[in-house]
Amino acid sequence: MIRDTHEPALSLHSLMLLMLAIRMAANLALGQGLGDGGVAYSQANYTLALHMAQGQWPVDAMGLHAFHGIAYPALLAPFFALFGADQSVALGVNLGLALVSALLVVGIARAAGLGAGARKLALMGYALWLPGIWSGSLLSSDNLATPLLLLLVWCALKLLYGPRIGIALLAGMAWGGAMLTGASLAALIVAPMLGLLLAWEGRWFKPALTLGLGGALILAPWGWATQSMLGAPVLSSQTGFNLYIGNNPSATGGYLSIAQTPMAPQWQAMRAQQGELGATDALASHALQWVSEHPREAARLFAHKLALFWSPNLPDAQDLAASRALGMVRMIEVGQYLFLLGMAAAGLMMPGGMAWRGRALMLGSLGALWLAHALGYITAHDRDPIMPLIIVLAAAALAELGAQPLPQAPKTAKPAPKPAIA
Repeated sequence: MIRDTHEPALSLHSLMLLMLAIRMAANLALGQGLGDGGVAYSQANYTLALHMAQGQWPVDAMGLHAFHGIAYPALLAPFFALFGADQSVALGVNLGLALVSALLVVGIARAAGLGAGARKLALMGYALWLPGIWSGSLLSSDNLATPLLLLLVWCALKLLYGPRIGIALLAGMAWGGAMLTGASLAALIVAPMLGLLLAWEGRWFKPALTLGLGGALILAPWGWATQSMLGAPVLSSQTGFNLYIGNNPSATGGYLSIAQTPMAPQWQAMRAQQGELGATDALASHALQWVSEHPREAARLFAHKLALFWSPNLPDAQDLAASRALGMVRMIEVGQYLFLLGMAAAGLMMPGGMAWRGRALMLGSLGALWLAHALGYITAHDRDPIMPLIIVLAAAALAELGAQPLPQAPKTAKPAPKPAIA
């Protein structure tokens, strides 16, 4: 008897290769340049990484040291120093991060109790998710924020099985790195804390301390650096700016230039007089004052931002005018998003598939980041780092639906045979 040794047509390894091939092809097709001036955050990350690669303090084109998340430029810097600030170097880093994210998507699905079919669906969804492919062609901090978020959630799921010190330390380090990627990711401390609480064990105090130690190990060097550059240890100087842009008389819930706000006439003078930290602290004070004086308007705006966070990123007139192909791709992205979001919502409500503690942990992580972003303003890419979690939840629902037996038509009784005529 001959034994069939062939792997399934869509193995995890083949899906990993598919994911990498799609991202490499997209980078060649899109042809984004390093520090592309059309994408401000890409240009800022390139400038910061280049300064660090040259052994200098990080500083962007505006002369700001701590305005942007430092973790992604700090990751790029040694590669730029060793191999040059080249397009292929940045692509290689992004591909490595995408591979780590893909492995963690599978790991989260496994830790959440999903079967092989659901794990493959989750990996396929991540490989085909268009905004993730687009980010891979840019110097976007989302390339690092995504694996750090996934690592934190994976550690939290592992903590459900018992408060292990090593996992708690790794979770703390991932949390510290996430905060240095984007200040709003500080809210993700909810994930490991929920992991410890939902484990239903009293031995949570020591792992919680270890969690804080892991975060401190990552944050301390940056605190020392900002103390040297700015005179105070800070996580980011952007927090007050974001708070004001999202909470002022002209706020819409989305991004506004500072020139579109009431602070426009005095902003440049404020920066010159008070410096990087003083100016953003002043903006935060103005934002809090506006909220306290207009509580109803602030509450309405906050609710609007909560809704805006989950709204599909519809193509605008500029996208449609650029080319028919771009407009089509953007509409496919919207279809992808609505399908994944709908299936993820169904996955949260289905009785089978994922254990309730895993669902509660993922829902808590999503909710914490949702609320954190709504404190400031909302952009189209804010939810990109959490989309792999949405994809895992959608995969769980699809696998559960696929396991349901199809309804069969009721069998009709066959008519009795006619008696033979003699």
